Amino acid sequence: MKWYFWLCFNFFITFNSFSSFWYKDLEFLAIENFSVAKGEDKIAISFDYVINNLNWYNITIKPSVLNLNIADTDCGEVLVLDKINIKRKTKGAYKFTLIGETSNFLKSGFSSIWTMLSKGEIDFILKGDLKAGVFGMTKKWKMEYIYKMTWNEFMSFF
Repeated sequence: MKWYFWLCFNFFITFNSFSSFWYKDLEFLAIENFSVAKGEDKIAISFDYVINNLNWYNITIKPSVLNLNIADTDCGEVLVLDKINIKRKTKGAYKFTLIGETSNFLKSGFSSIWTMLSKGEIDFILKGDLKAGVFGMTKKWKMEYIYKMTWNEFMSFF
């Protein structure tokens, strides 16, 4: 039993000390199937996030808080509510649902319309620390992704 304890202990120490040896960052590649569902107080943004996991093990994305910025206007924090299991050594689309306050999204409306008229697209920026579980431990992955939103996708907020 002692050997098992020491094996696990050494594994976790090595994992924390030489973490770049044991894992590679997730690659956030694209957003697909963008949709918005509105309520009185809350708004739910759903999309499929294409993620490449180069690691030899599965990763579980845990509930996290991210900052959302639309057309250079801060829309506040959005929540990733569900656990998402990222399969090992694969590139796949994973369903994300972000929940935020409706009032935060409405304030970006006028600046977003101006940006859409001048540039033809709106930047939808997700930024923050995404919590992920590996072997029962939680690590944080820095994430910043810019999605070029179309007019129809933007109008679904209103």
